[in-house]
Amino acid sequence: MYKLLNTLNKISNLILVFSAVVGGWTSVLLLSNTTSKIEIKEVINKMYLNQKDFIYNVKDLSLLLVKDANERFSNINNDTNQFNKLEN
Repeated sequence: MYKLLNTLNKISNLILVFSAVVGGWTSVLLLSNTTSKIEIKEVINKMYLNQKDFIYNVKDLSLLLVKDANERFSNINNDTNQFNKLEN
C-alpha cells in the first residue's frame, strides 16, 4: 500500500512540475515578441475548446447513465410488483 501511495505521489509531482514548466514557458513566450505568438494562442484556444467540449460530453454521458439507471430500476420494480401479484 505504501509503495502505491509513493508511486502516486511521484506521478502527481511529475505532472505538477511538468504543468508548471509548460505554463511558465508559455507565459514567457506570450509576453515576449515571438514569431510563434499567434500559433501559440490558436493552440491554447483549441485546448480550451476541447476542454469545454469534454465537460459538456461528460455532462451528457452522466445524464444518459442516470436515465438508463432509472429505466432499469423502474423495470426491476415493475417486475417485482408483478411477481408479488402472482404470488397473492
